[in-house]
Amino acid sequence: MPTTRRLRCDTAKRLTLVVGMMLVVCPAAASSSEPARAQSPTLVDCQERFAARPEDHEAVMCFYECAQAPHARDTVRRALISLGERHPANGWLALVLGHVEYLSDREAAEAAYLRAADIFRERQNAEGEVLAGINLRSIMLRQKRTEEALSWTHRVGEVANASGRPDLRARALIVEASQLHEVEYDLGRAFRVLKRAEPLTFPDGTPGLKKQYLTMLHIISERLGRLEEATEATLRLVELARSSRDLISEARARHTLANLMTRRHLRDRAPETRSQALRMAREALVASRNAGVRQLEAKALRLIADLLGESPEEQREAEELLRLCMRIAEELASDERKISCLWTRAERRAGVDPVGAIQDSEESIQLALRVADPLVLALALRGRGQVAYLTQPLPVALEHVERALDAVESLRASQSDALIQAELFASWASDYHRLAGWTLEAGGATGKAALLDPREAMSRAFAVSERMRARSLLDALAASHALATTEETPERKAQRAEVRGRLTTVQRRLLETTHTAAQREAALRELQELERVERDLRTAPRQGTREFASLASIEQGLGEDEALLAFLVGDDTDTRGDFAGGAWVLAVTRTGTRAHRIPERARLTPAVALFSGLLERRDGSEAGAAAALYAQLLGPALAELPTGVRRLLVVPDGPLHDLPFAALRQDAEGPPLVARYELSLMPSASLWRHWRQASAPPPGGEALVLADPDRSVRVSDARTVAKERMGVFTEAARVGALPEARREGHAVMEALRGTAVTPHLRTGTEASERALKSADLARVRVLHVAGHAVVDAEAPERSALVLAPGSEQEDGILQPREIAELHLQGALVVLSACRSASGAVLPGEGVLSLSRAFFEAGSRAVVASLWPLRDAEAADLVEHFYQYLAQGLSSSAALRRAQLEAIEDGLPPAAWAGLVVLGDASLAVTAPREDSLSSGSLMVGTGTLALVLFAGILVWRARRSAYPKSAS
Repeated sequence: MPTTRRLRCDTAKRLTLVVGMMLVVCPAAASSSEPARAQSPTLVDCQERFAARPEDHEAVMCFYECAQAPHARDTVRRALISLGERHPANGWLALVLGHVEYLSDREAAEAAYLRAADIFRERQNAEGEVLAGINLRSIMLRQKRTEEALSWTHRVGEVANASGRPDLRARALIVEASQLHEVEYDLGRAFRVLKRAEPLTFPDGTPGLKKQYLTMLHIISERLGRLEEATEATLRLVELARSSRDLISEARARHTLANLMTRRHLRDRAPETRSQALRMAREALVASRNAGVRQLEAKALRLIADLLGESPEEQREAEELLRLCMRIAEELASDERKISCLWTRAERRAGVDPVGAIQDSEESIQLALRVADPLVLALALRGRGQVAYLTQPLPVALEHVERALDAVESLRASQSDALIQAELFASWASDYHRLAGWTLEAGGATGKAALLDPREAMSRAFAVSERMRARSLLDALAASHALATTEETPERKAQRAEVRGRLTTVQRRLLETTHTAAQREAALRELQELERVERDLRTAPRQGTREFASLASIEQGLGEDEALLAFLVGDDTDTRGDFAGGAWVLAVTRTGTRAHRIPERARLTPAVALFSGLLERRDGSEAGAAAALYAQLLGPALAELPTGVRRLLVVPDGPLHDLPFAALRQDAEGPPLVARYELSLMPSASLWRHWRQASAPPPGGEALVLADPDRSVRVSDARTVAKERMGVFTEAARVGALPEARREGHAVMEALRGTAVTPHLRTGTEASERALKSADLARVRVLHVAGHAVVDAEAPERSALVLAPGSEQEDGILQPREIAELHLQGALVVLSACRSASGAVLPGEGVLSLSRAFFEAGSRAVVASLWPLRDAEAADLVEHFYQYLAQGLSSSAALRRAQLEAIEDGLPPAAWAGLVVLGDASLAVTAPREDSLSSGSLMVGTGTLALVLFAGILVWRARRSAYPKSAS
């Protein structure tokens, strides 16, 4: 609860000191408490070094090292001024004087840096001018002189690039990343620009340059929520700082490590992480005092106070620490520090001094408005909401948290990259869960007295959940619907095409198996750089609409036989034991909506993982877990649905994205859920409405079927036969043949022959990327791919469908960026490939899967798999699916019938429950055939349906124990 907000504030501030003076890191004085380190030089040592090497930068930096001790700074300052008067053309003396002045008088530091920049420019010393410019930019940012700071950012880049020196180019890129991060709040571009500096910094850069890079890397990574990457960078920074006796860098790094451990405590809820975070925060306080950095001292004081418990001793200690924090913030005239001290104090005072807590939190908001940073404002409003929840009527808290999320929306809109938008948004998902749960509580859903009209509370909670879900995908679809063409200049389009061509060339090299490890490593580095360039060349995310589906519109849009189940999987309590929103399922039908509590995230995550593991055993041992999850997630909601409901539209959240709902069942001996309902998964209710309201495609059309692609150059080459459809990216170059996939392709042809949809089959080398891209996709009503998929959860945009190349201009690796540009027009896409519905799960945004990319391309429904499928089982399941689809059934009805046949054949859930319908469950690709309407293959009428289901239950009970064992 409070810790999330506070630690994010600490890591999200404009760390201009870090990106300014820290960009010219120098060794700091060693602490007397650490005798293992070499002692810092004396003033006499520095004077002797300067006399011996007056034009040497490192010799002059000795004075800055000496000045790390606060009592020595004035003496060092006078010595530098005296030397400067005797050596007026020595820019290093002016630069280091600026460093020393910066420790206590920033106005004096600016004058020294300006003098240094002039000297270096006159003497054509690129290194000196770059360093002076970096520090001038830092000072100007601190004073909100953003235009002047931007000017120096450009000047640093010009000088560095003209010099041709890798180290100066790296420094300029770090400064550019800082500008994007601090001023423009564009974290995605900042991260990509920073990564361009990495090969210029490692392994040959100076320790100072490496510290600059790692400092910025951990700041941006932490703000994006990439805790592991931030931790790795910070640990490397600690090592570098200790080896160079740089107390300032070490103090910053130790504070960052304490913050990261605090975030792990919030994420993992492990008791030991809190004590570890508290210990690390105390170490950060000692380090900041040794370094004499008051900003860091205030941060450490606040963090310790935040982590302390509620005992009388800890309360007294926290009160004293926050008193010191406020005093330092006042001395530094730092609004950022004061804001964080205030909201920490407000939350700790809420239980004993409600009036004082409200005053503190209100003051933090006023200061945040003055800072004019949307993230700082969001954090302050979040804190105000928490204080209001503890001290005021609940509707007041809801108002403040809603304002906080408005500020988050503003920060999200400033990102130029859709994936970064999603990553940034993910770190706030818990706030949406909290607000939705608090809103339901206000309406009486938790059993407390209602403070809002229950219907109003339900509608508002539903609206909050929709603001959280699949935002990037919704924006993309709404924008493509509203805008006929992409706003892209011909020049930029040509640049992007050229870069994508180079990407293809590099990926073709990576797919060759003859390269050495060193050659592959070099190609991977080149690929990473090209990927960053390509993302920078993409057009910025377009905001097509901000109107999300209302609860009333969803209720009105549902059919009599449909129910939408929207899950919200949050936490029951925060780290201080206060209500954090809980976990819910909202069951929506035409007749109304009900909210039901379900287990919280911490309980569901291992339960879903256990169920998935039991499914893999293929021996029926999952029965108990299936019944338990049914009772926890669905039991009360389904019991209250109208009797006519036959289709469930499931909007999953968190760990439920990986759950095969079709395999759940009411009791261990009963039939699975799919025996009662058609099922479809939705990224959000707003997207369901978008697809449902889309105009129906014209009659007729084509089906393009790509089956068993052959990547070999010569068709006669021997090929390995695969047992499963592999999902490992490193094996894409040596995937085996899938004979059953080829049979599947012919079965699709046979099923669709005679319907209004004309099928076209491509197999082997003809099942190619070029064939897909060159097809007239405007006429395609069904796109079927039966082959291999590779899923990279760490780098989702490298996931791909593996096809034959089809030309020298293609690599046969069809990736999301290419899929999204296929211009499908409402087509049904069937991905008979492993894990095509799975991938990295971002809180709120959902699964970054291959299926998602097809929605961006214009598909209305995607049939895909949650896990690897056995080739023969997949072919049989898909063949039956198409037989029913050809009869005019919707996608969800056809899949249900195919899955029921698999059950009747005695197959375990692992063979059929992993195939799911995503998107518009009602999508049918052809009209019902006359002969099928009178046949027994369609269930028509309530009486017939009941009889068939009853018979299915009897068959299920008779055959469940006869599951085949796993193949050895």
